[in-house]
Amino acid sequence: MRTFTLMLLSLMVLLAVGCSYPPATEPDSSQASPPTEVPQPAEEPAKDALPEAVSEQVKSALSQSIGVSQTQLDIADYSQETWSDGCLGLGGPAESCLAALTEGWRVEVVNRETSQRYVYRTDEIGDSMRRESPDTLR
Repeated sequence: MRTFTLMLLSLMVLLAVGCSYPPATEPDSSQASPPTEVPQPAEEPAKDALPEAVSEQVKSALSQSIGVSQTQLDIADYSQETWSDGCLGLGGPAESCLAALTEGWRVEVVNRETSQRYVYRTDEIGDSMRRESPDTLR
């Protein structure tokens, strides 16, 4: 019985040693791979340029609306937007709007002489546009 216990104990030690992980070794410096360059985070993407056609259509609509020359109007700011519907998010309660996301622009225009600011929403190419006002925002 004692021999059996010794053999069983020896077998368990051999199994434990055989199943263990090999010791960690330092890599040979002659075979070490060169350090890799860590990618740096990209800079903030450049703002997409407002298409000239959109800019001109917005200035034209505003100049007709307020009765000033287009040369008095400057684009102060703009951003690409995704509007909630075909009415560019400005549809009235009795208005039927296409229920589809619409890519477009939010364009802020300033009247150089009065410093008055106006905001327009357009579709991607400026064919559809609406002027924001406190009573149309929802």
